[in-house]
Amino acid sequence: PGTLNDIAASMQVSVGIAGQIISTAGLFMCIGAPALAMLVGSWDRRWLLPAVMLWYGLAHWLCVTADSFAELLVLRLIAMVGPALFTPQAAATVSQLGPLEQRARAMSVVFLGWSVASVMGVPLGAWLGETFGWRTAFGVVGTLGVLNALWLWRILPGPIKPPPMNLAA
Repeated sequence: PGTLNDIAASMQVSVGIAGQIISTAGLFMCIGAPALAMLVGSWDRRWLLPAVMLWYGLAHWLCVTADSFAELLVLRLIAMVGPALFTPQAAATVSQLGPLEQRARAMSVVFLGWSVASVMGVPLGAWLGETFGWRTAFGVVGTLGVLNALWLWRILPGPIKPPPMNLAA
């Protein structure tokens, strides 16, 4: 959100139009997360979680290269495949890594991480966007995504295959 003014000016659209980047991403997350969870339900999380983070990081680097608002919007939606997959799959994964009595706590840490990232990331993104431009803010997100992918690949044991999710679940 803190980069919308700069995106609007850079792409020569109104702030309201630039805000579609947020609303379309939110809509995609609501629809995409459950649909994608069914698609990847049987995949090994040892490689899925780092791959999704790598996708997220690289897609944000592609956003930096966008020449038009339409291109940026499409690239941002492509980037949102990352969080639509990552958060629920990370919660399912941590529930498999520890003892049964600590599953709820482990899952709450994943969602706490989402909240902390929002609370810290929005002001940091706003500062980066206002100080260096939206492309720098997106580039930093891309870099952090790639670094996180490497970290996850290094620390996750394998294989990790939680029970798949079906439409009834």
